[in-house]
Amino acid sequence: MKTAIVLGGTFPHRELILKLKTKGYYTILIDYYENPIAKVVADEHLRESTLDREKVLSIARERNASLVISTCIDQANAIACYVAEELNLPHPYSYKTAVNVTDKVLMKEIMAVNSIPTAKYFYINSIEHFHPESLTYPIIVKPADCNGSKGVRRIDKNDSNEQEYIKAALALSRNGYAIIEEFKEGKEVGVDCLIVNGKAHLLMTRERRKIDINNDGIQQIYGSYWPAPISNKQQQNLCSVAQKIADAFHLYNTPLMMQTIVSENEINVIEFAPRIGGGENYHIIKILTEYDIIEAAVNSFLGMEISLDYKKPTFYIGDNYIYARPSVFGAMRINDEAKSLIEYANIYRCAGSEIGKDISSSNRVGVFCTKEYTIKDLQEKTNKVLKHTDVYDVSGNSIMRKDIYEL
Repeated sequence: MKTAIVLGGTFPHRELILKLKTKGYYTILIDYYENPIAKVVADEHLRESTLDREKVLSIARERNASLVISTCIDQANAIACYVAEELNLPHPYSYKTAVNVTDKVLMKEIMAVNSIPTAKYFYINSIEHFHPESLTYPIIVKPADCNGSKGVRRIDKNDSNEQEYIKAALALSRNGYAIIEEFKEGKEVGVDCLIVNGKAHLLMTRERRKIDINNDGIQQIYGSYWPAPISNKQQQNLCSVAQKIADAFHLYNTPLMMQTIVSENEINVIEFAPRIGGGENYHIIKILTEYDIIEAAVNSFLGMEISLDYKKPTFYIGDNYIYARPSVFGAMRINDEAKSLIEYANIYRCAGSEIGKDISSSNRVGVFCTKEYTIKDLQEKTNKVLKHTDVYDVSGNSIMRKDIYEL
């Protein structure tokens, strides 16, 4: 029986493991946590770090793996490509490319050289090197090498927390660097593309809705509208930018996701990754376009050409992430009167798991999705459901962060 090693026990990787099983693979999940959400569907779970490349290599060699894969985690993607190169296994792009798109310093440098539109920036490895005179406030600080949106903050002029945010970004970065860049005004639009035979195709867009509480600079989102309400011209421009990225980073057969700022006459790339998105990305794309992007990711890793058989969306989906205060998670509940308003809901946490204090993707406890034919109706329906949703700790206390939503 073929053996596939999956790096990271995220919710999308739960679906990935199920898909690999249908293809005849024995699945081994590597994840440092005791009870990752994907554990229940894997044939085997090993509690090791997905970032320890030599350990993952050793396991892959010992278990005679025929596939090492991670479809939605940047650093784990790089480890998968490293192991695949060492063992001569199939992979979607070189380990060098994986590093270039994971390390934001390298990514920014290559983007600048290839005229890919992005905000003016510099990078530092010490707070003593922070001299922002060349940039216009507000600015964004973020770790150069870190999963998710941890440590990403907006800093306005004369913000008293400036030094604290920069030190936090440096501490979170695995390579010790932080990116400082100008903040760009406009809609924050996530983009999913398919690179097939080196050509970029636009699959899906979404308008990311940011959390804005107490003006503390958090750059995390609480949900998105899919597809984003942008013009055909803006969609064409996004596809052109994706093509520049594919050319500059030598991407030939892979999903590609971008985070961008879209204004009337300008597009700026925040960052990108040749992978699928996390969270509900794969599920919502399937609902809207009938396209299986996890299948595309698997084919990309196996060296098989990605299909372009998708449909144009005819309605909107809104995903709404649920956050909770620091606690031990018990349950998430949507009252009966609101259940008829949702398309589906998912819980990301197992009962008894600890929820940290940060508002980050790793601390989301669940999600619900709504469907409508106008953004206005989608907003109204979403707000109704939020009012009838709650999260409880193991003692039955309400712990949902309702303060982050625009109710």
